Amino acid sequence: MPPAVSVPGATLAYDVAGAPTAPAVAFIHAGVATRAMWDPQFDALASDHRVVRYDTRGYGGSPGEAVAYSECDDLLRVLDAAEVERAVVVGASRGGGFALDAALAHPDRVTGLVLIGAAPSGMTDEGVDYTANERELEKAMDEAEAAEDVDALVRIEVQLWDLGPDRDTDEVDPAFVERAIELNVGAAHWDFAGTATPAPRPAVTRLDEVRVPTLVVIGDHDVTDAKVAAELMIAGIPCAEELRFPDSAHLPSVEHPERFTAGLRAFLARHGL
Repeated sequence: MPPAVSVPGATLAYDVAGAPTAPAVAFIHAGVATRAMWDPQFDALASDHRVVRYDTRGYGGSPGEAVAYSECDDLLRVLDAAEVERAVVVGASRGGGFALDAALAHPDRVTGLVLIGAAPSGMTDEGVDYTANERELEKAMDEAEAAEDVDALVRIEVQLWDLGPDRDTDEVDPAFVERAIELNVGAAHWDFAGTATPAPRPAVTRLDEVRVPTLVVIGDHDVTDAKVAAELMIAGIPCAEELRFPDSAHLPSVEHPERFTAGLRAFLARHGL
């Protein structure tokens, strides 16, 4: 059994590896996956880093009750349980959003940020020009959720997020599609009733306050608002760097793990992290 930390209203399962004195990297998964999405990076970086990953509240091995909670507080509790004082935080999608919030709220705990297909808290879709495919998939997802059709919901989420709204399954590696479905099913978060409290000061208005090295990762096949968010963060975060994947959508670390890990390692090396 993996270790777990009890927090108000939940139990958070996590993994930790690597030398306790090594520089630390913490991984936060996307909403269409669990901490298992980081298998390649977790194993690769454990050779010279202290690595931590966890299932966020309501996902995978971290059941949660119908209470209000803070994603940032949960992250800090996991770091405390793993005896990690400061870490580079790598967050995918929603995980990247509250990784950014944590860096702003607790700058003493975050040494760097890697934000993958993420959006800053407080960002709205005002002015975002969604494609026809995106609108159709969002409508189908709402209908499947209302009908509690889990099989359809998995299929639609994988299409929208993992493949991207403009790619078909025959355009990607079948092994990736299989892995995307496996991660989505494993998330099992659809009946979770907890409520994450928003950051008291949204990150979208504070991007210029980020003081740690930041890498913004985006796939060219990602959804429109993720690409808009990436441009916003690259322009707004001082000295933010960009890593693009022309052949990926929302989860480049899963679709192209070796290339992503190489990019992550290069970023860590450039900044001595």
